[in-house]
Amino acid sequence: MKLVPDKYLHTREHVLADDLSRMMLEPKRFAAYLGIAKMYHESDLRALAKRVAAKPDLEPQNRGKYFFGALKGLPKQADWIREVRRRLRRRARLKLRKKRNAKEVHRSRT
Repeated sequence: MKLVPDKYLHTREHVLADDLSRMMLEPKRFAAYLGIAKMYHESDLRALAKRVAAKPDLEPQNRGKYFFGALKGLPKQADWIREVRRRLRRRARLKLRKKRNAKEVHRSRT
């Protein structure tokens, strides 16, 4: 049997999000799980998902809600916070650059 890689799961975060969404029986909420896969440590998320999936008194359709509610107690990755700040700074620099270029173009036409 030949192993065929999934072309949609191309990073660790994608694989983690796919695993989590399947464990919580919510494959259509892949994007939500991808967002948290980038914010939290993989080991913490997998451990929490196993605990939620193993709860005998929890109904299957409520697994996702319980999982997202329990996320509030987990610490976020420090590098994720740095990455968000870096993107915000970059976006602000690009906006400023566009603004300056627009002024220069406007002045040269007159």
